[in-house]
Amino acid sequence: MSHLRSLLLSCKDKQSLFKIHALVILTGLLSHGNSNALLIKSYARITGAVSARHVFDKLPPRGVDVWNAMIIAYSREECPREVMKLHRQMISEGIRPDSSSFSVALKACASLLDLRAGEEIWFKAIEHGYEYDAFVGSSVLNLYAKCGKIDEARAVFDKLPRRDLVCWTSMITGFVKSGGPLEAVDMYRRMQKEELEADGVVMLGLMQACASLGELKVGLSIHGCLIRRDHPMDVMLQTSLVDMYSKTGKLEYACCVFDIMSHKNVVSWGALIAGHAQNGLAGNALELLVEMQNCGFKPNLVSLLSALLACSQLGLLKLGKSIHGYIAKRHDIDQVSGTAVIDMYSKCGSLSCAQALFDRTKTRDLIFWNAMITSYGIHGQGEEALSLFLKMREAGLKPDHTTFASLLSALSHSGLVEEGQYCFRLMHTEYKIIAEEKHYLCMVDLLARAGKVEEAYELIGSMNILPGLPVWVALLAGCYNHGALLIGEIAVKKILELNPRDLGVYALISNFCSKEGKWNEVAGLKNVMKQMGIKKTPGYSAVEVNEKFHSFLMEDKSHHQYEAILRFLKKLDHEMRIMAYVPETELELHGE
Repeated sequence: MSHLRSLLLSCKDKQSLFKIHALVILTGLLSHGNSNALLIKSYARITGAVSARHVFDKLPPRGVDVWNAMIIAYSREECPREVMKLHRQMISEGIRPDSSSFSVALKACASLLDLRAGEEIWFKAIEHGYEYDAFVGSSVLNLYAKCGKIDEARAVFDKLPRRDLVCWTSMITGFVKSGGPLEAVDMYRRMQKEELEADGVVMLGLMQACASLGELKVGLSIHGCLIRRDHPMDVMLQTSLVDMYSKTGKLEYACCVFDIMSHKNVVSWGALIAGHAQNGLAGNALELLVEMQNCGFKPNLVSLLSALLACSQLGLLKLGKSIHGYIAKRHDIDQVSGTAVIDMYSKCGSLSCAQALFDRTKTRDLIFWNAMITSYGIHGQGEEALSLFLKMREAGLKPDHTTFASLLSALSHSGLVEEGQYCFRLMHTEYKIIAEEKHYLCMVDLLARAGKVEEAYELIGSMNILPGLPVWVALLAGCYNHGALLIGEIAVKKILELNPRDLGVYALISNFCSKEGKWNEVAGLKNVMKQMGIKKTPGYSAVEVNEKFHSFLMEDKSHHQYEAILRFLKKLDHEMRIMAYVPETELELHGE
């Protein structure tokens, strides 16, 4: 037997295997289960699972080792359906499965995402006493994680007496896929305490988790770990690093990783373009899109949606329309892309185009409705937003916290106080949605704009969370516009306690103080700004003319058509004043 085992293990080609097989038959060793299992393994290794199956079917009564050898052969060739068929046949022939049998069958169910069959096998494994088996437990854990049943996976994980790297990997990647990035990072920290080294799969999942959480510190730690171990940096890992650094605000790091990539693909380009657009560098995002195409890559949907975001930031309607057309020709306008297109049109000033796309789309999910409600809000059409909200309810969709935030914002911009108060109550009473700061902000802004400063202040006092800077700023703006000095002073105090670093906030406080004649406070604000290093960022205007993007600063004389532009602006200003338009010049930071 030991000689036969050595022969089979050292066998490298078909002819030698056939001779050994003939020897097994002639010597009568075919009746030995151990030799048969090894024979099946050798056939699978050298000739493949199909040839191994021919041999398997002709063998005399087969023990569990022989069945396992054949099942594993199918598993290694990624034939999960064949694994399942053979597993069922084995049980029907009265063979008692062991740990390997259950583990491989559960792995096949995970590949097929067949939770029902997997749970049947898992319950059988428990009946046979394998509930706490490390291999079976690891396999069922992977099944639950892949099928999105992360709570069930965690229950199995917590019961396992011994957890190997596969178990930890399944849990971390499972949490990432099921939308639990925080739990994934926590699981990684627990894994570190067990002194286990994460592999590339875990690192990839953790990068995605850090990107979702904006967790730069952990992301830097993982990147450093990869460098220290000299871990092979494939395109997937590097792209995840680009994405993580982009989403944590470290765009310069993302660019460094991207620049050293030896192989870039459409996904890595998309990650960098998205990073620039999401960080407000719209012009750079569009330049990268052009560069990507010059390098021979066709933009994918992620890149195109990022370009739409860039267009919405810059107000480039014509380019946005072109990108919309490009998407429509090459991709289906689904809920995600449709929402992005609606957002672009509304922010570029073309509400009619946004409305037309919304009306043409037959299948609308909640996010799609929310986008259109937001569009009406951007254009100050609160009544239309409310009407659309009511239609959405009639269509049977249940509004969420985002719906109400968009709706309340629209009503706020339109000054519809009673409607806003009604919707705010509706959110609590009918839909049991707990108000977040964004909802309170909309209501405070709505009331303060309408001169109901006392009500706005009372609402802040009733908040179930600590009011942040935007809430107090909204209140102060209302106090400034309506002369509510006493409450305004309270708002100023609260704002300064929060140490804002926004020039616009200090401008508002300065204007409020100057209105009261408190010039010492105005001077003090300037000193505070100087100490904190807050400087006025030059504001610029932008316009798209004949598919070219032009930007210019205040008093900018560098444009080659400066004289012609100045003449036209003077003419426009004259015509506006004839129509009784008077620009508001009060909202300035005094002394600047």
